[in-house]
Amino acid sequence: MKLILCCMTVFLFLSWTLSAQENPATGRYSRPDSTYRRELHARWAIPVAACVTYGMMARFNEQSFRLDRSVGERVNRSIHRRYTVDDYLQYAPAVVAYGLDFVPGVTSEHNFRDRTLLFATSYLIAGVAVGAMKTGISVWRPDGSGDNSFPSGHTTVAFAGAHLLFKEYRHQSPWIGVGGYAAATTTGVLRVINRKHWVSDVVTGASIGILSVEAAYRLLPVWHRLLGIREDEGRRMTIVPAVGAHRLEIGWVYVF
Repeated sequence: MKLILCCMTVFLFLSWTLSAQENPATGRYSRPDSTYRRELHARWAIPVAACVTYGMMARFNEQSFRLDRSVGERVNRSIHRRYTVDDYLQYAPAVVAYGLDFVPGVTSEHNFRDRTLLFATSYLIAGVAVGAMKTGISVWRPDGSGDNSFPSGHTTVAFAGAHLLFKEYRHQSPWIGVGGYAAATTTGVLRVINRKHWVSDVVTGASIGILSVEAAYRLLPVWHRLLGIREDEGRRMTIVPAVGAHRLEIGWVYVF
């Protein structure tokens, strides 16, 4: 029964994200042609699906779980200190995605309203998926503190923020996305170091975060239709900094 639940969850994510993809030329979502679909698969879909598959196998296959145990034992022998920064670092990419609004000359792919819809949808999908899997698949944490180890919620949140940060600011600089992924990866590594999660928990959590964002972008036009928002509306938020000899001011205008 647990295996069936896992397969249904993965199938749901892949169905949402692969049914329609963003056209890089227009920024709109449309059904891609076969060439673009193959390029998309090679770029992220296949590696992400492979990570999810590994995480599932580690849950139900003893040989696959040996890697988790091996890494956990080595970490426990070599690192005795525990860190708490991962509790805050998981939110860093999302904070940066909004904080860049205050940097002059830096613009995101979507306006404040749509970005908020994307974040909310991503975290809603990720929360439902992670919650269902934690409830349906009982896996003890490495430190024995609970049986809800699989998958890693911290890593899911971190990679969802990092992937959205990448998609919103990749036209500005690829290094913005790299920074987000670095923070998310660090979060996942710390979860293993702190003996809160196995490697497979972290890998699966990262995959769920990425897939949740892809699903959110696919669902954005649906939100527009439900809320009566025209997709050709321009940006409605403007931030204007003003610097003087003895003053620093920021003007913020948002039209609903």
